[in-house]
Amino acid sequence: MNDRLTALSQIKIDTLVNMIKMAYAFENWEEVISLSESLLEIANLTKYSERQMQCSDSMEKPVVYYFGYSYLMKGLALQKLRAYTESIDCVIRYSDLSWVEDTNQENKYYTDSFKVFAKANLLTLEILLGNKDKLPDYIEVLHENEDEILPGLITVVESALVHDFNADLQITQLVPYISNYHHYNRPVRIAYYLTVHYLLALYHYKNKKYSDAINFTLHNLTISDRLGNDKYFKKSVALFELLKTHATVPQITEYSSILNSILKGEIENEESFDLNSIIGSAE
Repeated sequence: MNDRLTALSQIKIDTLVNMIKMAYAFENWEEVISLSESLLEIANLTKYSERQMQCSDSMEKPVVYYFGYSYLMKGLALQKLRAYTESIDCVIRYSDLSWVEDTNQENKYYTDSFKVFAKANLLTLEILLGNKDKLPDYIEVLHENEDEILPGLITVVESALVHDFNADLQITQLVPYISNYHHYNRPVRIAYYLTVHYLLALYHYKNKKYSDAINFTLHNLTISDRLGNDKYFKKSVALFELLKTHATVPQITEYSSILNSILKGEIENEESFDLNSIIGSAE
């Protein structure tokens, strides 16, 4: 065993899964790929080494799950980097995990689950490549797997932006499923939620639906601050400034109110004086 495998063998496999989720949430695609490759190495080590029984005792799920998850997340990161051919190779690997040679009922559950993910993700790649003819099939698959609607909507909007087609129908069909972000309190889901609202703002801006674009931007500004996501907070501020000439008076008022509330909270948390008294004396 080389030094790298020795080091990897000391990492609890589920800790690595959580590290991948966090890297994905922060959109660190290269890190997702690196960690996913490490997870694959540990899964192989667990399955084929003399330490299999010891490692298996410390795993929360069967080894087939970790093989599937490593290829799934690597494929998703490659997709985000627009390395679509390499992403398809990963999808093919987890579309049929019978090669892991686990046959009990729990393992079959994960094998079947990854097969479903593969079907959806192959369609995802078709959409990202601009194949609009696959949109009806894609929407049908998403409706059958509601957990995939949020990333699926991201795919549709991304493709519409890149390939310049109208996706109003598909957006109308999917947007109702994402109305309540409290359903997505996991890091990856939070990242999906902020991403899809930012992309919807861009989509409406591109199609000159300025009021809709601004409303999505204001929503993302509020939620990104509440969730402590600086990346999307900055993106939302920048996008609102770009859209500002198209904003109504109420929208500008809401924007100012959001920023003033944030400023007030930051100052009052860090300093010993009352912001209201300073504003009052300056007016």
